[in-house]
This record gives sequence, structure tokens and C-alpha cells, in this order.
Amino acid sequence: MLAARVRPWTRSLWTSVRAPASSQLQSLRAGLEARDLEQVWEAWDTLRARQELPHMRRHDHADVLALVRANMAMLSQLHARQSAWKERCMAWGRYTAERMDILGVQGWMKVELLSGDAPAAIQLFDAYVQARRHARAREADEALWLDAGAHRPQHVHDLLELLVLCYATINDLRGLVHTMQSFDVGSHTELFFDLAHARRQYTKFPWPREQAEAAEISQRALAWISHAELARGLLGGTGGHAGANRLARLLGSLFAKGDVPNAWRLIQAAMDAGVRPSATATSQPAWLTQHPSASPAKLGAWTDSTWAVCLSGLLGANRMDWAAQVWDVIAHVQATMPADAMWPSWAVWNAVLDGHSRQGFPQAVHATWRVLTHAAPECDMPLARAATALVHRPSSAQPDLICYTTMIMALFRLRQGREALALLAALQARNDVTIPVETYNAVLHGLCMSNDMPQAMHLLAHMGRGSVPAPTITTMNIVLRACARRKDMKSMAQLLREIAKRSLTPDVVTFTTVLDAMLRAFPAPGQGEKCVEQVMQIMQSLHVEPNSVTFTSMIKACLPTTREAPPRLAMALQLLHTMCTTPKLTPTPITFETVVVGLWQHRPVVDAMPLSDVPSSLRNAMPDDDDAMSPTLRLLYALWDTLSTPAMVPTSTTYMTMARALLGTPASHAGFRRGVCIADEMLQAHGTMAKSVGMPAEQVRDRAPPPIPASWTATLNALLHAHTQAADRGMVRRVLSTVLHHFHQSPHGEKALLPTHPTYNTAKLVHLLAQAQRVVA
Repeated sequence: MLAARVRPWTRSLWTSVRAPASSQLQSLRAGLEARDLEQVWEAWDTLRARQELPHMRRHDHADVLALVRANMAMLSQLHARQSAWKERCMAWGRYTAERMDILGVQGWMKVELLSGDAPAAIQLFDAYVQARRHARAREADEALWLDAGAHRPQHVHDLLELLVLCYATINDLRGLVHTMQSFDVGSHTELFFDLAHARRQYTKFPWPREQAEAAEISQRALAWISHAELARGLLGGTGGHAGANRLARLLGSLFAKGDVPNAWRLIQAAMDAGVRPSATATSQPAWLTQHPSASPAKLGAWTDSTWAVCLSGLLGANRMDWAAQVWDVIAHVQATMPADAMWPSWAVWNAVLDGHSRQGFPQAVHATWRVLTHAAPECDMPLARAATALVHRPSSAQPDLICYTTMIMALFRLRQGREALALLAALQARNDVTIPVETYNAVLHGLCMSNDMPQAMHLLAHMGRGSVPAPTITTMNIVLRACARRKDMKSMAQLLREIAKRSLTPDVVTFTTVLDAMLRAFPAPGQGEKCVEQVMQIMQSLHVEPNSVTFTSMIKACLPTTREAPPRLAMALQLLHTMCTTPKLTPTPITFETVVVGLWQHRPVVDAMPLSDVPSSLRNAMPDDDDAMSPTLRLLYALWDTLSTPAMVPTSTTYMTMARALLGTPASHAGFRRGVCIADEMLQAHGTMAKSVGMPAEQVRDRAPPPIPASWTATLNALLHAHTQAADRGMVRRVLSTVLHHFHQSPHGEKALLPTHPTYNTAKLVHLLAQAQRVVA
């Protein structure tokens, strides 16, 4: 203990002995103490001439910046010395950039921006990027990842948000795009910028301008963040070829998460940046290629895959209005192409078909299919009726096999299996096509989902005969999963023998299915664990590595949602511990959801579980000073602290379960406050709910997906329940009042969820809102 206390002092002493402060460094520090800018500059300039600047400490640089910021008003009034001080500030800023001090660069960029010289601020950013590039010039990879090795990624976000503000100040969108393409940052399938955080940053920026002008610049910067999001490496940054479909992958990732508003925001920005008709475009200059099928060498943004992802995602999310706007732009692009051009391709038409089928709109599916097969004119499509322009289908060609496969899947999804099989038969009767195995896989999947297992087994038995392609391991996995869901272990064993007979190689999906089925089929203690051990040994012998999906599936099998079998809590928590301690098995948001929901559903069993069954990593994180919290709540509390990392974005179901659990127990003030913070994050209230219970806004992260109707319902329900039990009802009423105010103000609240005439889906929400209003009145 004594050594630990002495060490900082000895390090400081050794540093001073090893590198004694020069007279100029002492003069600089004296000038900082006396707040004498002239003395500070003269000492710093002399240190630079003598190449002694490395002797300065980090806090010396920070103190210089702080002194300049404190004297900004005075420096701007000294017109005779303004030019000299401008050069001095730039010298300080450039040296900070050369040192790759990201916080210092932000500070000096703000100095230039507040001085009215946004181009100089951009020069400092360019100098920082150049210094980062020189520092890694010896590495083989040419890519510069600006956030590589960042201990605090938020600093990189703040720096780039400031860069966008600089370019918005001089109204140079093309310059912003060019700069954003000079480095890579973030994942190309995830959003990088946080619009809500940027809005707060721009709103509180201390502009020395007229209020109207400052508001205009801030609004322009917020609009350009979407362009910066698209531009980061989209057209081939330094990271090499990422493929022509980078935008399609980003949009597809957003749609998969249900983040339709942000996907639509990027779609609009991308259309404005290159393909939207000039009559309806914004004033921003076009910078994306307008060609709809740019080659990979050009890394164009608007490929056929991009159009397909937009249409399929928007239609699947029941946003016909937004999809119609995309359809109008497609019509515009088609009108600019040669008459003999076969565009849009079948992939785009297929996306319309897929979107309508996922939307569950059978009339739209059949109407689109009739148009594709030339049985009806283009104007008969529901999407065409919603749009203002007409897109012409290929004049004579029939839909390709992918369209047929999509239609078969759509018919099964709409519970029209007989029509799907008739379509397959019609396709088999044609002599001009060779039906791929993917089409048969779609039929098998549909039959399994329809619980028509005899027909599925019959079709599988005939695969590999005549013109029917042989099954692949994907084919076998489809039927294997169906048998596992039915707990048909006999058929599973038969399929496994068939896999070996056909010399197919089992993959991780095969083994994941088997493990899941065994854990569900053998509820007796010890049986399932023994089976898991045997299957793991087989996987190891075949060099098949289990992944996060495998372990998540096993955890889900250990925490069944039905009451047929008791949960295996100890095994589920041990599997989670293994995932947390193995780099290649990092828990995913679905893992997090599976554990949280499973524990909450089985809370009576969890409350009775011995503490020794909880792994030490979770046991040490459980609060033990709150008797009002049940063992289930303490375990959920520990799970949230352990798994809720900045890189992990919990699902909406996880947020709702945690909010219900913690908000519904007001006797525990600590748990209730944590529940308020989680609900604040879920509803994107940006700290306003946390403040109502005395929690700092910094406790709330800005990372949750947009709230859905069930998010509001779960929060209101839990708070109303808490109000009937709480000793401090005033605290619960304050939270309820904040939730109601936020609901009326949030873009994801009243405006988005309550139409003029309430529907069945919103009736419960309306009822809870009325109850909450009576409580706070």
C-alpha cells in the first residue's frame, strides 16, 4: 500500500530529474499563471525554435488552449493584431494536430470556427488526418481507420460532427463528401453518426452570429449528417474495394433492426445526392453516380441491389407512401435510359413482390404477379397506383427463377400452399429452364412451415432424381429444423443418417439444430448435458466451430417459454459465462434478450435458486445491499451492467422486459431509478426522465432503436402498477408526467402512433395514456 502511494510521487521526481524544465518552459508556465498571452506565445515560439516543445506536458497544451478560449472576445477586438494572433492560433493548432491530440484538435477547430474562419478549422482537421496517416505509413494495409485504437470512440464522433458543422458554415457539401472519402471510420453496416447527439451539440454551440444565421447553419449541418453518413467510404475510400453495394448493405442492416426512420432518412439523402429529379430535389448538389447499375470499379451507390433493398424494406414495413416516392424516382431514372435498356432489372421487381408478401397483403402480391407475367397492365400494381409516375416492365421477358422462388415463398407465407405447389408444377413443365436447388429449398421451407411434413419428406426423397437437383446441407437443415420444432427425434436421426449417406458435410447450423433439440427433448438433469458434451466432441472431430448462435440456441433451450419442462438455470448461466469469457463467442443482442426474458419468465424458480449456481462474474455484480430487490431483479441488474456495453445495442424486447421488471418494483429506490434510466434510453428521452428522479443525464446512452408502440405501453403499464404500490407516489407521478410530456413531443410518440381515428393496435395505448393523465392531474 505504501509503495502504491509513493509511486506517483517518485515518477514525478524522476521525470523532473531526467528532464528539468528549461527557462523558456518556466516562462511559459509563468505566463499561463499570469494569464499573459504575449509571454506565453514568446516562450512557446522560442521552445519551437529550439525544438524543445516535446518537453511540454499534456496539461501545458490544454492550458494554452483554455487561455486562448478565455480571451476570444478580446482577441477578436484587437483588429491591429488580429492577423498575428490568427497565425499564432493556427501554429498552436497545427502542432496539436501533429501530436494527434484529438481533444486538442477539436478545441483549436472551435477557436477557428468561433473566429469566423471555418476553412482554417478544416485545415486543422486535414492536418490531424495527415498525421494519423504518416504515423501508420509503415503498415502494409493502406486503409486509414480514424477510429482505430480509440479508447473513447465518442471523441471521434464529436470531431466529425464538428467537421460537418464547419463545412455547413461555408456551405460546401462537395468538400465534406471529398473529406469523408479520405478515411474509413465505423462499420459499413452500422450507422456512425448519432443525429440526436449532433442536434444537442449544434444547439448549444456558442455562435458569435445572429440567431437566425446560427439556426440556419445548424439545420444545414443536421441535414448534411446524412450525406456524411453516406460518403464515409461509400465511393471507395482508402479502405480499398468494399463493393458497389455498400449502401445496400447499410440500408439492409437498418431495415433488419426495424430502424425504418433512419433508413428512410438515408434513402432521401442518397436520392437527393444523385438520382432524384431536379424538379423535386433539394438545393444540395448531386455527388453520387446517377447510373442505376454502376460497375464495382466505380463503386456507385445506386445499384440494383440498393433499389431492391429500399423497396423491399419499405413495403415490408408497411410504408407504401415512402416506397411510392422511391418508385417515382425509378420511373425518372428509367425515362433517362435508352429505350432498349432492360431496366429496372428483375431483382427490383422481385423486391416489390417480396415486400408485399412480408407485409401480408395478398391482393398486392397477386396483382404484382399478374403484372410481371403480362396478365395485367403496369398500372394495376398497388405500388403504381400509389405513385405518380409509371414504371414499365420488360416488354416480353418472363419473370426469372428468383421471382418464381419469391412468389412460391410468398404463397406459402400467405397460407396458400396449394397455389405454391401448382406454381412449382407449372415451372417444372417448362423445358426452357433448369430449376435450381434454392427453389426447392423454398418449397421445403414452406411445406415445413405449413406442418405438411409428409409432403416435405416426399419431396426430399425425390431430390437428386432426374432433373430435380440433389439436396445440399442447407436443404437438410431446413427439414432438420422442422423436425426439431416438432421434437421428432426419430425423423431427426433418420435425416442425420441421410446426411452421412449423401456424403454431405454438417455445418454449424446442423449441429446447432441438434443441440437445441436434444436439450428440449431430454429434460431430466444430466441427460441434456451429456448429449451436449457428445455433440460438441463430434463437432470438434469435424472441425466445426460453435458460434454465438449455437450457444444462444442452447441457452434458449435451457430457458423454455412453456411450462412443460423446468428451466436449467445453472446451465444457461454457465453457457452465458462461457460466451462472455471466450472472444469468438461474444454474446449478441439476441443472447441478451434470450437470457433476460427467460429469467423474468421463470422468476419464481430464479428466486429459489442457490446463489452458488450463479457464475462469479455475475454474482460479483449483483447488488447485495438492497433487501427490497428479489434475487431475480438483482440478477437482471447484474446482467444489464455486465452485458450492456457501448458496442451492444439491446433489442426492444430486452428494453421492455428490463423496464417492466425494475419499474414495477418501486420499493427498491435504486432499482426503480435504474429502471427509469433504461426506460429513458428506450424511449429516446435523452435524460429528461432520469432527471425527474435525480439521476444525471449522463447515465443514459443514446443508442436504443426507435421506440415502438409496445415500448410506450410497457413503460406506462409498469409505472401505473408502481403507483399503486409505491410509498413515494410523488416520485412515480413525476416520472409519469415526464413520460406524457415526452410522448406528446417525441417524433416517435403521439404524431407517429395516434392517427385521427384510433385503431385496434393503439386502443390499449390510448387507454393507458388516459389513466396516466388522471394520475398526474
